[in-house]
Amino acid sequence: MDAGYNALPHVGGLVCTAGHDRRMSNITIAIQCALPKEAAPIIAALEGVRRHDEFGVEVAEGTYRGVGTVVCIGGMGTVSAGAATQLIIARCEPKLLIFSGIAGGLNPRLGVGDIVVGAELHYLETNTPIIAECAPYLEWFRSDEGLVVAAERALDRGGYRQVPSLRQDMDDDGADGRHAPRLGAGPRYVRGVVATSDQFNTDADVLRHIVESVHADCEEMEGAAAAHVSAKCGVPFLAIRSISNRCGESYESLDGHEHDLVNAADAAATVTLGTLDALMENGTLAAAPTAA
Repeated sequence: MDAGYNALPHVGGLVCTAGHDRRMSNITIAIQCALPKEAAPIIAALEGVRRHDEFGVEVAEGTYRGVGTVVCIGGMGTVSAGAATQLIIARCEPKLLIFSGIAGGLNPRLGVGDIVVGAELHYLETNTPIIAECAPYLEWFRSDEGLVVAAERALDRGGYRQVPSLRQDMDDDGADGRHAPRLGAGPRYVRGVVATSDQFNTDADVLRHIVESVHADCEEMEGAAAAHVSAKCGVPFLAIRSISNRCGESYESLDGHEHDLVNAADAAATVTLGTLDALMENGTLAAAPTAA
């Protein structure tokens, strides 16, 4: 998975047999989300959209800048995420897969709408050494380095400022960044760690353990599973998460600030599309020529 920016092949479309009517499309890019609000801005950017449901997964096919793209809404939780990832990879054989969505923040430097580029993804509540006895023989997962670099390029262009991840705090000087102030204005991002749990964790001791054990900058419920299946299938993967709330809030309290959830989903989608733009400019993805 850690292939390097120029290691991804120059790609054209591959045949995607999707939907129960076996419609044929040329698919290069796969984007996965858990929720409709996360997928909506991305689908809105596609042309020639066709929608269908398959095995409980909502699928939208179209083109982005002339490149065949599929967006799927797989639902919440690791099982739903892994099943949707496997479905899309098996049906479409994409050249890359990006998971775009929202997450709860653990890094105090990040506020609502800020971004975690998930360079590492870790399962929680999981005996990972046992799982790693099977393919792809990994206890945790890396996003493809080339895709990470493209996301950082998109963020830099979008006016985001990079700030230290919690892992970086520990690597640099052993400092505990959990109480670092969020100084300055403007959007920011980290190249950091995503923790994936099948629980909506709110207990302070549990959250403290997550930070201390894997130095996670955010927590969500799907990313490691999607990365796991992508690694097993040999598909370059990237996780882009936007902070929608602080970890520790109850799930019910999120209803009181739905606008934050929507704004965070929009931010993740914008960075995801910007990442595709960066890959097209680099030549990794071959965009359709612009009409004169």
